[in-house]
This record gives sequence, structure tokens and C-alpha cells, in this order.
Amino acid sequence: MKGGVAACVAAARAIRRAGIDLEGRLAIHAVVDEEAGGFGAMDAVKKGKLAKAVLVAEPTWGDVLPVEGGLEWARVTIRGRSAHSALRYNEIYPQRHDKDRLVPGVNAIELAARFIGAVRQYELDRTRARSHPLLPLGMNTINIGVVHGGAGLGENGLPTVMTNPAIIPDAVVLDLDMKFLPDENSADYRRDFESFVHHFAQTDAWLRDNPPDIQWELGGLHFPPLNTPADHPLVTSLVANKMRLGKAPEVRGFVAVCDAAHYAGAGVDGVIYGPSGDGFHGVDEFIDIGSLVETTKVIAATVIDWCGVRR
Repeated sequence: MKGGVAACVAAARAIRRAGIDLEGRLAIHAVVDEEAGGFGAMDAVKKGKLAKAVLVAEPTWGDVLPVEGGLEWARVTIRGRSAHSALRYNEIYPQRHDKDRLVPGVNAIELAARFIGAVRQYELDRTRARSHPLLPLGMNTINIGVVHGGAGLGENGLPTVMTNPAIIPDAVVLDLDMKFLPDENSADYRRDFESFVHHFAQTDAWLRDNPPDIQWELGGLHFPPLNTPADHPLVTSLVANKMRLGKAPEVRGFVAVCDAAHYAGAGVDGVIYGPSGDGFHGVDEFIDIGSLVETTKVIAATVIDWCGVRR
């Protein structure tokens, strides 16, 4: 992203040095915390720092990306009932219900294992049912990325004991990374998942009375979808200006998420376009200098197209 910011700054400087007086307004947002959820962009949007369109200079290898799916981070908590592991037989084998019988435990990890299997089928059903022409088939996945299982749910929402297998666990916490398509919306997506969880709970006697809890926007993270039309003037300008350099870019979708989402959520049309590089999220991230120069030229020409020139 440092390369993308550099290209934007250089494009703005080139326009000014060339003596071009833009008719429209051009602003550069060098925001922070995109990796943590986009809180810099969210703050800019909240303060009304908006425009008719936004270009986000993520590395795209010179392609033009007008769409990306939405992203939710959610936490599902499944509750059981703790007991001593020596009494597990009392939970899984038929017992006489006399007055001396101990209350059976309910192993939350076993409930969670069944739930994980059901989520996998739900994920497959959704990815097979719908797709987007600019994105790979099946990109709208659900990744169960973090699992905490144990006993005694603490104030932080996690089990307090997670190292003692002599306890029948009464709590499992699952953290999910959930992608949906550019032409879907968050409200419908959440409602559909909540309906799935409800119906799953109906298949188990314990969960019918103790349904899983769902927490949305885990860590404050939520990315609205970006769904700019492929024939949007900003898209066609980027494509035309790249072709003037003798290269035909591909118009496709972004499989991850970026700050364009937060502007799109505020009604701003967005496009993702940036230089080439490699080593992302690694110790040796780099940007190809040739592509950086090329990207700067395309961005500058597109800014002139979009903003117009005062005569």
C-alpha cells in the first residue's frame, strides 16, 4: 500500500506541475488500520470525507477491480453443561432416572463438532447456489478460523479453563470469517445465517432449549460489499488509459477486502487499481518500480478524465 499511496501522490503532483486546473475536487486519503478492519477509512467516512467516486490503489497487477464481496466477522458461542469426565458414562449411556442420579453433563465440544460439519454443508450450499461473473466460483466462503473450547465462560467471552481434559466442557467459542457476494447485502446475509443456526439447533434436544449465541462485527470488523458496474466511467477510463500504454487490463473482482468497502457502504462508487508486486504480508514485501511509474501515469490520466479540466 505504500506503493499505491506513492502512485496517488505522484499523480496529483504531476497534474499540478503540468499546470492543469482540475474542475472537480481531488483528495488523497492516506488512512490507517486497513489490516485491522479499516478504521481509518471508517473514521473518514463518518466525518463526511466523501466524494462521487474513490480509487483505492491496492496492488492489482495493473488490472481494474470494480467489485469485491462483503465480509463479516462473527462469533458463535455454544453452551453445554460441565461435569467430571469420570461421569461421562452418565451422559452417553442409558441410565435409570432415580432420585440419586447426577445431572448429566453436555459436552459442548461434541455439539460444536456437529455444528462445524453443518456449517461446511451450509457453506457448500451457498457457494453452489449463487456466484458473481467477475469473481471465482465459490469465493463466498465461511472460514472457521479460531476455536476455543473448555469450561467456565469468562467475562471476555472465552472459556476460563482450556487445559484440563478431566472436565466435560460447557463452552465452545467459534470465530468466523464470512464472505458474501458483491450483489448481496449484510442484513439479508446475517438473517440467512441466523436462520441456519436456528434450524440447526432444532435438530438437538439440548440446543433447542439452549441455542447458540451469535455476535456480529467481532472486533468492530465489518466490510460492506463493493459492486461498481463494469461500464462505470471510472472503470472505462482506467481501462482506456492502461490500453494507451499498450496493455489491456482485465476487469475482475477482488477476492479479499479493502478500504473501498467502507466508501461503498456510504454510497460512493469505488474501483481498485494499483501496481504489481509480491511478498504481501511477508518480511519482504515489494513493488515493481516499472509498474509503479505506469500506475502513476494511468491514475493521473484517469483523474483528469473524471474531474475534468477548467477552461
